Amino acid sequence: MSTTPIVRLLLLAGMLTFIHCGDGKSPTKHAARDPYILKETIAQGADTLMTRLAGIKQVNEWGPLCQHWEVAKTEGATSRELLRDPDGNEFTPGIDLFADSTYLLNPRGPMTTGTWRVVKAGNTRTLILTDRTGWQLPWQINELSSQALRLQITNESGKTVYFNLAADGQVHQNKRNDPFHPINNWWRIPPTAPESDSAIKARAKGIVKFYALFYRDNILRKKDKINFAGLPDIFDWYSRGIGMPDWEDIRDSYVDCFYNKEQAEKGYQVLRRLIIDHEFKWPKGAPDWRMETHSVLEQMYHKMK
Repeated sequence: MSTTPIVRLLLLAGMLTFIHCGDGKSPTKHAARDPYILKETIAQGADTLMTRLAGIKQVNEWGPLCQHWEVAKTEGATSRELLRDPDGNEFTPGIDLFADSTYLLNPRGPMTTGTWRVVKAGNTRTLILTDRTGWQLPWQINELSSQALRLQITNESGKTVYFNLAADGQVHQNKRNDPFHPINNWWRIPPTAPESDSAIKARAKGIVKFYALFYRDNILRKKDKINFAGLPDIFDWYSRGIGMPDWEDIRDSYVDCFYNKEQAEKGYQVLRRLIIDHEFKWPKGAPDWRMETHSVLEQMYHKMK
């Protein structure tokens, strides 16, 4: 990948500010009796851990629905056809459902948020999503377990489409610590009118908080790789470095989070100055770059007063 002047500047800033507490060598491996402790400063409440649904006494039969669902293998699905939202955007039905009856649909694309409920009529169970505008999306639930969900819907052309979704059966004890809870994604919904500089800064701070929680979520789920596909793309992630593209190369997925491109550039400058103007410390003894980056993102968040 070529490095433009701004990228080089940010990487240099990353080297000067992030690596100054280390020796540039591989992180020290701790003995089993002295494991690395993930320090958290953004996660809310005392209940900051993950819980397996299999170990929770469910209040009702819909308890297993309340987790992060992604498109699974297509075996048994009659169609891989994409659906469309009210604006005509295509999406695959990745869904985050929460016990407070909120949802986030299509987390890796043009997302929508709202409330959900399940309606039973005889043997038919229908999951109904209602977004903030009142638009409804009904899905028939064919199968449900703590790690598998099969949905059926009739699309706009009259075809019956089946989707298989998968989950790992883990949930955050405090749902507000889930990166995909609607409360942590408000910044992805563009405003209907121009915003003040303070509101743009708050939106930029929301970006940093989301990615801090996103890294934390991947660490707690013990993911080997972090999948950024479809998320608003503003940062370039390096081992011991966080960079940004030149403004001329900024991605639409980032700009679309603001009222217009001019306001998006103001948010860009807030984040760029944050990286250049402040010093951040890499944690000593972190097992890998994910935990190092998580720590730096939390430090960045607290610098944005």
